[in-house]
Amino acid sequence: MQAVAGKRSLELVAVSRFPLLHAFRPELWSKVVGELDRAAEGISQQQQGSITETKTVTISGQRARLYEVAYDLRGKKLVERLAFVLRGKTEYLLLCRYEQRKNSDACDTLLKTFRLR
Repeated sequence: MQAVAGKRSLELVAVSRFPLLHAFRPELWSKVVGELDRAAEGISQQQQGSITETKTVTISGQRARLYEVAYDLRGKKLVERLAFVLRGKTEYLLLCRYEQRKNSDACDTLLKTFRLR
């Protein structure tokens, strides 16, 4: 795994890269969605939160799965936005966190500007 992150207070922006055992192919998307949904549900349970949004989006020209998880941390209501991008034998996890009802510009920028090489 490789990761790059930036953190300010409770806010977080991070990209992690994980190797896949088998190469992802677009025709596998419908099968992969179920696995990604289960992974996001596991993350929401770890945070003792709930998934408030689930959708398929396009990031860097690739179909991606996006989730928003709402939870409480140290008395603050937070949103954690997760996006899974798959290409070849690599899974990219784009993650950002911000306070509910506050500015999500850093998250929006991450999703709009992330590029695969």
